[in-house]
Amino acid sequence: MHTKLSLYLHYPWCIRKCPYCDFNSHKKDISYDEAYFARLLDDFKASQEYIQGRQFISVFVGGGTPSLGNASCYASFFDTIAQFLDKDCEITFEANPGTVDYKKLCDFKAAGFNRISIGVQSFDNAMLKALGRIHDSDEAKKACLEARRAGFLRRNFDLMHTLPGQSTAMALADLQTACDLECTHLSWYELTIEEDTHFGAHPPVLPDEDTMLDIEEQGFEFLQKHGFERYEVSAFTKERRCVHNENYWLFGDYLGLGAGAHSKISLGQSIMRRAHHSLPKSYMQEDYARFYNVSDNDVPFEYMLNRLRLFDSISLTDFTDKTGLDVALIEDKLHKASELGLICFDTANTYHITRLGKIMLNDILALFLE
Repeated sequence: MHTKLSLYLHYPWCIRKCPYCDFNSHKKDISYDEAYFARLLDDFKASQEYIQGRQFISVFVGGGTPSLGNASCYASFFDTIAQFLDKDCEITFEANPGTVDYKKLCDFKAAGFNRISIGVQSFDNAMLKALGRIHDSDEAKKACLEARRAGFLRRNFDLMHTLPGQSTAMALADLQTACDLECTHLSWYELTIEEDTHFGAHPPVLPDEDTMLDIEEQGFEFLQKHGFERYEVSAFTKERRCVHNENYWLFGDYLGLGAGAHSKISLGQSIMRRAHHSLPKSYMQEDYARFYNVSDNDVPFEYMLNRLRLFDSISLTDFTDKTGLDVALIEDKLHKASELGLICFDTANTYHITRLGKIMLNDILALFLE
């Protein structure tokens, strides 16, 4: 297996929990940064045997709110692992507009980050209030402008649609503002209500299905006209694709460090996973989680769950290259999906997901759960 490797760091603290969020995030009331980053380094050292001489093609710091972290802690971490970073390594952090200013953004740039993902969610104050965000529209716009001024050439804006009380015109206005602020990459996706959240217990009234479909159809058309390539379910770019996320969807390997962080590593003909303790206190005080082998029976579903998020054509041999398993394990199900119009074979050896398949992705995946 020829598998590229990424690094994920989880920063688990936020100022407060957003009502829609089901990520592993916790309210930050004490500064744990130095002790937490020391633990991350210990975790990295304990995991080095799984790197096997490879270098990281990307690093992504997610959360939580990574922009709450101390830039000097990030800088020290990156200096320590520098020999493991590819010379063109993409290094991204997530930022909440309510937690950054120009100086802090410059400090993060100097620490080694070369890409920023700004959690805007919306540029409409009513929508931001409904989502329980700590920033307002002016702060969001300012953060986007100052990120460019601080030298971040690659800037992703995170936007949601189908928000409580949102019309198609309001959703398109968010996209227009993102374009006006010159984002180079956009994550644009529907708000979903997750069970273990405040919204799960107290669901807001969302736009109906017809409005949601109208928002998506007009939004996709708008972004295409403004030069964005939709290369993944909710990712659009005017520049390079996000190296880190693309490695996930290509069924690449990733080492996850931090509270609740997941890893997937290929060793020989085996695929191994682990998940760390989700509570920061447990992660910092208890033994690290151990890797376990993924059953060959589970690999086809895991592979398709990731691989079909990208809209490029896929070679049948890619399955064997990435998993070490015989492509015969998935061929019958792929042909069934083709009969249903969910994928299309370009040649005898390549296929791609169809427009219908993009809408009914779960129906394709269900075939691989049988």
